[in-house]
Amino acid sequence: MKNLLLTSLFFIIGIGFFVSQGFAEENNKAWAPEYIKALQEGKEIIKTGGKGLDYTPSEDTVLAEAVKQAIVINNAPAYEAMKIAVDLKYNPYSVIKNIFSHGGSIDLDQLCDYASKFGIDKQVFAKASKDAVSPLGKRVFSRNELAQCQCLQEIGLGYSEPVVEGPKIVTPPPKPAQFSKSSPT
Repeated sequence: MKNLLLTSLFFIIGIGFFVSQGFAEENNKAWAPEYIKALQEGKEIIKTGGKGLDYTPSEDTVLAEAVKQAIVINNAPAYEAMKIAVDLKYNPYSVIKNIFSHGGSIDLDQLCDYASKFGIDKQVFAKASKDAVSPLGKRVFSRNELAQCQCLQEIGLGYSEPVVEGPKIVTPPPKPAQFSKSSPT
């Protein structure tokens, strides 16, 4: 009787665990239809223009708002948001840059691997990663972080920042020779 009670208890706990995992996974996907709808409506508004004197947003504005909603507010996985936006014909560079700009703690190597699997060129991924800035205007990844990314190492240094020369010093022209007042003009 004791074994039957213990077995029943473990069985009930096991079923509860699997059911809760299923509901959690289903709730984690709740962001996707809203995200897809925002991207599709954005494309339609851009294509047809606003009604009357309405403001017509750019593709980057639509994408930035949709990515912010999905990743920041709904905690969507970055790789899924990237895949959906690229499948809807948004510019991969803009998609990746917006994901990193709004994403918080996204693993650079992992997203690079997913981008490669989705057919996004690594040069495009590297450029977008380098150009991504936080809402405060600070670069998301340092040059060192990009150099250590395993996924980007095979493309060489094509993604590194160019060396910027210092400001050029302009010397003023020499002063004209002084003439005395008594000299003939």
